[in-house]
Amino acid sequence: MQATARSLTLNGHVLPITPRAAGTALVREVRSMPTGLRLWFALLLALMAVGAIAALIALPPGWEVTGTSASFEWGLLIVGYVFFAVMTSGLCLASSLGTVFGIDRFRPLEKRHAILAVLSLTTAFGVIALELHYPVRMVFGAVLVPAPSSPMWWMGVFYGTYLVVLMVEVWSMFTDHPRIHQWSCTVASCVAIAAPATLGAVFGVLAAKPFWSGPFTVITMVASAYLAGTSLLGIVFYAVHRFELQDLARARRFGIPSIRLLVSIALVLVSVLLARQVVVGLDGTTYGLREATEALVAGPLAVPFWVGRVALGLVVPMALVALPVTRTPGGLFAASVLALAGVFLDRTLFVMAGQISPISTMAGTVSYPYASYVPTLVEGTILIGAAAFLAFIYTLAERYLDLEEADVHTFFPWPWLRGAGDARGDQGDAAEAGA
Repeated sequence: MQATARSLTLNGHVLPITPRAAGTALVREVRSMPTGLRLWFALLLALMAVGAIAALIALPPGWEVTGTSASFEWGLLIVGYVFFAVMTSGLCLASSLGTVFGIDRFRPLEKRHAILAVLSLTTAFGVIALELHYPVRMVFGAVLVPAPSSPMWWMGVFYGTYLVVLMVEVWSMFTDHPRIHQWSCTVASCVAIAAPATLGAVFGVLAAKPFWSGPFTVITMVASAYLAGTSLLGIVFYAVHRFELQDLARARRFGIPSIRLLVSIALVLVSVLLARQVVVGLDGTTYGLREATEALVAGPLAVPFWVGRVALGLVVPMALVALPVTRTPGGLFAASVLALAGVFLDRTLFVMAGQISPISTMAGTVSYPYASYVPTLVEGTILIGAAAFLAFIYTLAERYLDLEEADVHTFFPWPWLRGAGDARGDQGDAAEAGA
């Protein structure tokens, strides 16, 4: 990147910075785009505009324009925050296999993962800022009045640190600072586990919500992060394959087969944890736990749980990545889309099931047998706008940044993880990816 008094050079593109020249260059650039890309940008800009209007509506009155209530205090915006935040960690966990552990087949995941991680975490912060209504108080409160005994305080510390480390990682990979890059990748991989773990602890320590309480909430949160991150990479690398974007050869040879492997492992892990959650919930003796689980599997949440979460979010993706006929880039794309939607639905059902069966009277409100919550148009529009923002900025990065992967300089050599066996596996995966 080079800057002069009148222009900025980014990846070979000369970007004028004076208003008139910048406007002329923007019009010229838009006209040079393919029609499909112009329509894609127009759609994303429209969704972002609608989302911004919804955010402005939500900010002054706070929860008065949401569907939350005294007996159902956490709604769709909390779900959105959790979803985007854990997706950030999943992206780093997948990439760390190449950047930290030096496994060759996972090296193509580095640059795109880092950009997506920064965007996902930034989006998560924007969503939670709207949910908190007065986010400035949270910033000053966390700094001036620390609470080390609170998981929520640690969540803020870890995710704030996480954003800084990710930004350093992105800066170092585009400015050729290998030593700083080594350190930032290693630290990001560690925080990628600590951050969703503390987020899970925010739910897990709430004894008043039996469905959330317990150590397995932390484990499930990390597993969901892993599935969400690898699924998003599956979608992105299919786009690289489909539209022949930068680093196409490595994406076909290494990226797509590697992501298929990671998604497969994540699907099995999440399925086991989900089955364990249901069995323990139905067999539990804690007041409120069985009732919440019954609401999930046989009550008002049963249809989205069995159809959306289990069938479409787990069973179908596992079949797509396992069956030979669907072990193609298109099959991986379909599996990734369904799995990512399944993670969002899973986090939605998790938040709702924890509150749907009240065990006490709150603010004079008794909800029996189930509390009611219906997301409003404002909540849904904010999340759609947030997703559009992530897609819009990432598309710009894909078009204007150099995403060709260089050799990864790992902080630790890990020689036993890099050998002929891995190379043979890559050759087999390469033949499979070409299908």
